[in-house]
Amino acid sequence: MNKKSITVKTSLKKDRAIAYLEELTKSLKTGQVCIQQENEFVALSPVDQMELEVSAAQKKGKEKLTFELSWVTETPELPADNLVISSTTPKVTPAAKKEEPKKESATKAEPAKGAAAKPAAKATN
Repeated sequence: MNKKSITVKTSLKKDRAIAYLEELTKSLKTGQVCIQQENEFVALSPVDQMELEVSAAQKKGKEKLTFELSWVTETPELPADNLVISSTTPKVTPAAKKEEPKKESATKAEPAKGAAAKPAAKATN
């Protein structure tokens, strides 16, 4: 099969972006997605099992959200354990800092203040 691809980058209103996403959702449900610009197009046939990559970023005055769907053949579903997509911002509590175990000193312990040092006992035969 010949490699065929199409990339479109444009500026548009949020309502238009939503309309594209809704059309994409409908197309995925039918099992046929066609992306077209003028005379160029790519027709895709999504399968039941897909890989999803979601990326979100913020930096000085710019935000970006990227969704990537890919598929090859039928494969078992892998859980997306902690993935949540919603319209609300979660209330995040700061994670407790993990305490590192205290390192033991390499020097020998000294007797406590006020304790007399006992002389070593001599061995007798």
